[in-house]
Amino acid sequence: MNARALLLILTLVVCHGTRAEAGVIDRMRGWIGLGGKSKTEEPKKTMPRIRVGAFSGGTGASAQQALRQELLDSREFFVAGEDEKADFQVEGTSVGGRVNGKLRDAKGKEIFQRSYAAPGLDENLKALTDDVIYTITGKPGLATSRIVFVSDVTGKRQIYICDAEGGEVHQVTHDKHAAVAPSLAPDSSMIAFTSYRSGFPIIRLLDLNLGWERGVTDTPGSSFGSAFSPDGTHLAAVMSFIGNPEIFVSDLNTNTAACVSDSVGAPSSPSWHPDGRQLVYSNDDGGGPKLYIVEVPHKEGEGSRLFRWRTGYHFCTDPEWSPDGRNIAFTTRTSGEWTVAIKPYPNGSVRVVQAAGAQHPSWSPNGHFITYVQHGEIFVHDLRSGNRRSIVRGYGHITEPRWMR
Repeated sequence: MNARALLLILTLVVCHGTRAEAGVIDRMRGWIGLGGKSKTEEPKKTMPRIRVGAFSGGTGASAQQALRQELLDSREFFVAGEDEKADFQVEGTSVGGRVNGKLRDAKGKEIFQRSYAAPGLDENLKALTDDVIYTITGKPGLATSRIVFVSDVTGKRQIYICDAEGGEVHQVTHDKHAAVAPSLAPDSSMIAFTSYRSGFPIIRLLDLNLGWERGVTDTPGSSFGSAFSPDGTHLAAVMSFIGNPEIFVSDLNTNTAACVSDSVGAPSSPSWHPDGRQLVYSNDDGGGPKLYIVEVPHKEGEGSRLFRWRTGYHFCTDPEWSPDGRNIAFTTRTSGEWTVAIKPYPNGSVRVVQAAGAQHPSWSPNGHFITYVQHGEIFVHDLRSGNRRSIVRGYGHITEPRWMR
């Protein structure tokens, strides 16, 4: 830079500090090679605009109104009015609660046409909503997703299930002693849970559609803290039949189990990476629980790597990997109280989501929300806006919510 140019900039800064002269300075900085504000800023990402068109048939009017509300509740779209511009339109027919839906683009080209024949209108519209969301955004919707949790409202801890808005709550286990630590299969057809009916903890599977129930392995010893693999074919859990408790991966087709950890202490709370090749879990060796990552062998004789994953906290439990594998949510303690936090994987700064007693975090299938419990209530926290809402309360002491993955 030559001396005359430097002197001119300094003169303008000292004598003319207004917004207008600041713009001149930015332009001059660009002319002499110092940079400045970019000429154009990246436009903010806007929500897709969708319109709910007419639905013919006996239950068409109800379907149109309910579908519009489902799309509004999804928080994925700007739902346009009849005369407003839209990028997409969904329309169709509904007779006797059955739904035939069509999704079109702004030019009227049909993107898909699908039929939904579940017994109830609401169930069919939730399925249509999730199909629309996935087709447009590439991420799963939440309308048909489910959350399982533990409640002692009956006097004994049992497992309950509800939808993503906290509705349709019903009890799914009726164990004489207790049922805890639920994990929901990726398709919501089955839950794994820890039962105490034999006097010590044992993992059992419950088919939510057919009602049958069975154990996971025939091995002796206790087992607890299960998590379904992303494809639903394997179950990670803590088992103790070889002596010290370790993390095992069970094949649900063959009922065989393989040890993947080498712990000194008390491992717990395994969670799968979405690619199915890694697990994060908590282990307490006497100095407070810490988080560890282990690679899951997929071939006989294949080696694995186990290492501690540092978060900056001395107490970490309840880890769960985000659906895209880029973050891990966990429970820690700050100022002596339970706190839900998130840390990018493998590196990054920790973000505190909620303190003051929040614990047991679990991700929504689209990764936009986290559910957790605080003072006996289930909350859903929007990670984009920071807003949260209570979805289940009045069910005694609630713990361990888990969202369908």
